[in-house]
Amino acid sequence: MCRSGKNFRLPGYVGYYLGPAAKKFVLITTFLTFSFSLLIYLSLGTEFLKTILVSFFPFINWTSGIIFLGLWLFLNLPLLTKSEGTGKLNLVLSFGLLIVFFVIIVYALPHFKTANLNLFEFSGAFGWFIPYGVIFYALNGMVGVPEAINLLKARQVGLAGLKKIIIWGTLIPLICYFLFIFAVNGVSGANTTLEAISGLKHILGPGIVIIGSALGFLAVATSYLIFAAYIKKSFLNDFNWSPFISYFLVIFGPLLLYLMNLANVEKLVSFMGGMLGGFEGVMLVLVLNKSKRENNQNNNSQSLPYNLPLNRFIFSFLIIALVIGAICQTFLVY
Repeated sequence: MCRSGKNFRLPGYVGYYLGPAAKKFVLITTFLTFSFSLLIYLSLGTEFLKTILVSFFPFINWTSGIIFLGLWLFLNLPLLTKSEGTGKLNLVLSFGLLIVFFVIIVYALPHFKTANLNLFEFSGAFGWFIPYGVIFYALNGMVGVPEAINLLKARQVGLAGLKKIIIWGTLIPLICYFLFIFAVNGVSGANTTLEAISGLKHILGPGIVIIGSALGFLAVATSYLIFAAYIKKSFLNDFNWSPFISYFLVIFGPLLLYLMNLANVEKLVSFMGGMLGGFEGVMLVLVLNKSKRENNQNNNSQSLPYNLPLNRFIFSFLIIALVIGAICQTFLVY
């Protein structure tokens, strides 16, 4: 975006730097990636919201299908408004997410035992690759970068601080993830559950389940808004589709997948992070390499807010690592 001056997303830059054939191919992965991502967030949000509703209103027969539809409507309504509305709602939810996150950490500290820690026990020949897709998926912040650039431009403050925003925007979630994993595993140990929260119930009491569900709900709600806004703008700007088609696909894509009974969250997250995430990583590296070469030829490097080192060794290492990770995650682990 800084080099080309175009307000594209990844598919648009693939077409701009790698050609129309590559752009058409990445359209398929873009649609699958973000449709399945939105489905994952809606499915997780449904379970978290159901736990909260059952705790406060046990006399009502809450069904997952009804909650899913209600959450789908709630999270998609801001998309029909101006982008400022989505951004403000996301900001409020993000602050709530941080508050609940630290409440759980403080709540868990008195019950923390180092003997419970078993963070690195992965069995099997490819055991170390098991969390690869999930971790890749969790730390993939590509969708937030264009929004940060547009926000800086809208406020007319320049792009000098973009590098710090990207660095801190990556480090803060990484630190929060680590602290949360460390705290939960130190409390529940071998009894740590897939979603992390229910395993704490017998130690910290039923109240932690409600607090943890609130944390989970806020996390998936904020992620949904960011992803949905990203793919909506990709359809509008990268492919020049009409607003009706763009909004229709973003809003009804995950609902159609849900009705097709494709909401196995654990397998979807691993596949999304490992295979599709790895593919998008490869395309991103190829785009970065091509844009840097063109930029160096035009001597425009000095005008950029920051410049990433990408020599032949780093380029080759990233491509090989992403491809091997995708293969191992998709074909060897599961």
